[in-house]
Amino acid sequence: MSRPRRAVVKPPISAVLQHYYSIQVKERAGWSKILCPLHVEDNPSASVSTEKQRWNCFVCQVSEDSIDVIMREEKIGFREAQAWAHARFGGSGEDLPPAVQGQPGRGVHSGPRPGRRGREVRPGVRRFGSDWA
Repeated sequence: MSRPRRAVVKPPISAVLQHYYSIQVKERAGWSKILCPLHVEDNPSASVSTEKQRWNCFVCQVSEDSIDVIMREEKIGFREAQAWAHARFGGSGEDLPPAVQGQPGRGVHSGPRPGRRGREVRPGVRRFGSDWA
């Protein structure tokens, strides 16, 4: 029997970006443009969302939440990053509910779903750039 998962506590992305890169993020709805902290630039190529608690750069192809930033900057694993974030930023932040046992998130449906034209999913592995076998 598996153990129930504990809630993951993440510090706000605005606090993490301020801590590592001195980027001031305004708390507002939607995405805000920012200069990417990972490369030198004059025009903003990155965006941050305080609603989704994520930032991404369209040039670097990087998309991270606050724990991802801590893991990369501190060169530590997930559990260590959680402990580091808790010690540095306290217990405030985004609480994710624990997984509910016996209720899968997204599953594979067997048969057509409502709204679809009854298309059948063909078995097999599709490789990038090839047709269905």
